[in-house]
Amino acid sequence: MFSATANILRTQIRSPWPSGIPLARKTIRPSLQSSRLFAPKYQFQLASSDHSASSREKALAALARLKFTWDTPRNPSKRTPHREFGNNTADRIEKALNDAGLCTWGFPIYRCTYQNDSDWAEFLHRYRWHVSDALQCYNGLDMLDSFQTTVFEDRALFEGASTATIREHFQKWAVTAIQGDGGSPDLIRYCNIRVARYRYCLFVDQESLQSVLQAPIDDCLNKYAYVNMLKGWWKPESIDDYLPYELEDLDRPEDILDDGYDPVEGCTLKDVGWMKVALCDAGLQGYESMGDDFEWERVYERPPEICYYISNFLNRR
Repeated sequence: MFSATANILRTQIRSPWPSGIPLARKTIRPSLQSSRLFAPKYQFQLASSDHSASSREKALAALARLKFTWDTPRNPSKRTPHREFGNNTADRIEKALNDAGLCTWGFPIYRCTYQNDSDWAEFLHRYRWHVSDALQCYNGLDMLDSFQTTVFEDRALFEGASTATIREHFQKWAVTAIQGDGGSPDLIRYCNIRVARYRYCLFVDQESLQSVLQAPIDDCLNKYAYVNMLKGWWKPESIDDYLPYELEDLDRPEDILDDGYDPVEGCTLKDVGWMKVALCDAGLQGYESMGDDFEWERVYERPPEICYYISNFLNRR
């Protein structure tokens, strides 16, 4: 009996992850086919060959009696009852809307390139396709009813616009739009209220537009197809942000505003108030995650790097 038990303890369990994860339409989303990906596929191997046949038989019989079952969710999703509520992104977005008393969700998008109208139309089609495709994985297509792709197009104002110009316009829009959505501007500054729509926006220049169009539409894990995400209420640090004692030992107080990075629009701080975000992270999963007021600091990548892990799919980075 001892030898059989020891044999079981030394049993090696092979990881259920295949060496190369097969992609449905060149992709598997975080929730797609999760029951297949996480199915308990175990291979048991005898530790040595010097045990009696009867011991092996007892060990194998004991293993055969083991049953791997999934626990019933304690808080099941209404859209996918076999999963926990917290594992359904559509459920979480719906709850965030209800908690805030809002009706719509989705990042506003600024068009900053006007070279080709058909290219722009194709970009919007692809972006909406990604959102819809992700919702389908959560049985959440009903959330398209409250999804809005608010697009700002004004060639005179936004073609090649600086982030400062976009941010100024966004802030004015957000204060007014959130009231029309049934909320108060105060919600924007409450860190426990998930209102990503009124804290962040996307802007698309010619470089990011082409990066999206050059990638296959269904390649949802492409790191190099990206858009730009702007933190709507960011402002650059200034000397006035520091207390006198924090500056008294500095020969040049202005050096505290220089993190030593190459300037981006004249800013040498690490956080320049915007970043490049992979398209796969700028849709459904990205929207839900960025509702957390502290998510920006966690995932921020300084341009020209591309943020590729807001969704944290399989720790892919």
